[in-house]
Amino acid sequence: MIKKNGDTYTVTYSTRDKFGKKIKRSRSGITSYTAAKRVESELIVELHEIKNGFEYAGQTFSQFCDTRFFPYYESNFSDWDSFTKRVIKWSVPIAGVKLEAVAPNDISNILENAKDDLVYSSLVKLKSCLSRIFDHACKAGLQRNPCDVVRIPKAKVDSECKVLTRDEANYLLKRSKELQPIWHKIWAVHLMTGIRSGEGYALVKKDIDLESGNIMINKSWTSKTGTKSTKTGHWRIVPIAKDLKPLLISLLTDSSTGEQLLPHPHQWTRGSQARVLKEFCSGIGITPIRFHDLRATFITQLFQNGASIAEVQAVVGHTELKTTQRYLRLAGVDVKGVTDKLNFTMPTDVDNVISLRDRVELFGT
Repeated sequence: MIKKNGDTYTVTYSTRDKFGKKIKRSRSGITSYTAAKRVESELIVELHEIKNGFEYAGQTFSQFCDTRFFPYYESNFSDWDSFTKRVIKWSVPIAGVKLEAVAPNDISNILENAKDDLVYSSLVKLKSCLSRIFDHACKAGLQRNPCDVVRIPKAKVDSECKVLTRDEANYLLKRSKELQPIWHKIWAVHLMTGIRSGEGYALVKKDIDLESGNIMINKSWTSKTGTKSTKTGHWRIVPIAKDLKPLLISLLTDSSTGEQLLPHPHQWTRGSQARVLKEFCSGIGITPIRFHDLRATFITQLFQNGASIAEVQAVVGHTELKTTQRYLRLAGVDVKGVTDKLNFTMPTDVDNVISLRDRVELFGT
């Protein structure tokens, strides 16, 4: 029931639980009729969940994750860190919404907002993460999983295949040094080492050995757990490119970053580094890549300049050959020269000159 009290509305709804006991909820101080109708729908859902025995009725999405789901997931699955980081980052719009009131449209909006920053495969993972949470709630009595009827937004055809050409990479380095000197240091190191974002964030000055010409990659960083092991759990060595060495020397002598090698702008700490790079690339007129595409550019350039699969796999830390081979295909090296094997002969300008006699014999005119 919706009742108007002066400039505000009061919403009341009541029913009986499975034992016949009356249960009632009321909210007041609502400033519009539209908002009151939404509150009424939420109360109806909430009380029916209680009536049908949903154990966590009334808890917000965030409360359910923190008290029920995340502890369960941590004890049963090894990818807990990446799972929770993904959920926390993208579920902000529903964090304070009661679990039983989350609608399919809320999930659709989350995926739409994430579409510009994530490739299609990552959108699939995000929906899967949210769906797992609601599936777990359904086992406790939640009536429906709002993710079940949501379709993942279509990805752009080339969303997973963006790399810079050599000229574009050089232009990015040149213009970023002029316009974004802090980000220039970060982008240059990642572009010329192929390390992951979290690995670059975790780099400290003692990881750089100028004498041996190597960088030690043995840790990564996430906003949820801080510094931890690398994605694969293994350390690796990345040789220092000669053109990168002067920048590393300046970073090692920069006291403003403390023991950290690179500066940490707040966008990087918040996980918005992909958007910053994409917008900068668009602004200077080159392919609008995401942050992880710096790694893809590094790999494809290595292949195009003659590096072997084994060499690339060792430097970038791939544990599966098929992952490295995907970048080999992206570089076009695996099919280079194959069309030269065609046995067709294109006619020359001389071949196109047909005598009048030949023309009469061929066409009768």
